Amino acid sequence: MRTLLRRVSTGVYFRGPDQWTSNPAEAKDFKLIDRAVQFVERWHLQDVELAFAFERSGAIKRMPIEKAGANYQ
Repeated sequence: MRTLLRRVSTGVYFRGPDQWTSNPAEAKDFKLIDRAVQFVERWHLQDVELAFAFERSGAIKRMPIEKAGANYQ
């Protein structure tokens, strides 16, 4: 499973600083939910959600950052 950040309004995935991609395979894998949430908070990103890409099935599941960050810290 890969842990990604997805821009809600456009559906693109975070690849790197000022870089977004429509291909989840090219997106940065944060590996852990905590790392992704920390990144969002540190850089004050808006309009993003967590996305989990499952390589075997090709499925992508999404979750609002607010749900992941509720118990964070």
